[in-house]
Amino acid sequence: MFGIGLPELILVLVIGLLVLGPERLPEVARMVGRAYGQLRRASEEFQRTIRQDIATIERQEDVNRNKAVAEELRERFADWEEVRLAIEERDAHG
Repeated sequence: MFGIGLPELILVLVIGLLVLGPERLPEVARMVGRAYGQLRRASEEFQRTIRQDIATIERQEDVNRNKAVAEELRERFADWEEVRLAIEERDAHG
């Protein structure tokens, strides 16, 4: 938790007790705990959104790559189709 060890945590609590007093310390601790929880949830949501965006980008890159491969195959087979048609035409006439 923030790299704070037990001795540092005790020091923070003692200083908080001296500054805020025993009545307000629990209230402030609850507020800090809620704020920490909200920050953690917001951070997790942000990370989840970034992961989803990266996955979407990767899927789109895959689609684009597949389209390029399909177009290349169409072009190669179109050449073969022209050769086949020419042979059929020659055989039909000759």
